[in-house]
Amino acid sequence: LSSSQIVETGRADLVAGYIGQTAINVKSVFKRARGKLLFIDEAYQLNQPNDPRDPGRFVLETLMTALADESRRDWMLILAGYTEPTQKLLALNPGLTSRIPESNFYYFDDLNATQLFTIANDYFASHDFKLTPEAAQALSTLIEHDYAHRTSDFGNARHIHNIIQTGILPAMAARIAQISNPDTTHLTTVMDTDIPRPALSAIL
Repeated sequence: LSSSQIVETGRADLVAGYIGQTAINVKSVFKRARGKLLFIDEAYQLNQPNDPRDPGRFVLETLMTALADESRRDWMLILAGYTEPTQKLLALNPGLTSRIPESNFYYFDDLNATQLFTIANDYFASHDFKLTPEAAQALSTLIEHDYAHRTSDFGNARHIHNIIQTGILPAMAARIAQISNPDTTHLTTVMDTDIPRPALSAIL
């Protein structure tokens, strides 16, 4: 490639309500991806099997045309997503399978509980938060539980991000709001009561 840059995109950037606008979006993304790596995240969302008129099919057809164009080889494509739906996407059209052979498939295992806990710790450290020992233990217990009960659509690092953004930080904010004059320690310390507890039904 003539550039080391990555152009990340997804269905929301590519697909519009009708073919005409979708074509404009795809053309724009392809123009930005010249000489670069085009990374389409959750690519399986381009296929909406219950909607035969879905404009996402146009994106797939355009991808096949672009991959077959020998005159424009200065770009690279990565389709990323969960294994099963991505395989269904590729099987949707023989043209995709022939242009993206199985030898080009790369499978990544889920991160383990220890790695997920490290990601959470790194997030807090980079944002100047500190966990009490009790909070760290509660978070470790939650992550181990969620990892043990994960399903095929487990979000790995995104799961940790969601725990922090929609669980821990709002709980922390609600707790601090009850303090009359919070100081820096209050504002930066994560307590064990801020950590969501594993779902009781799942434990039972």
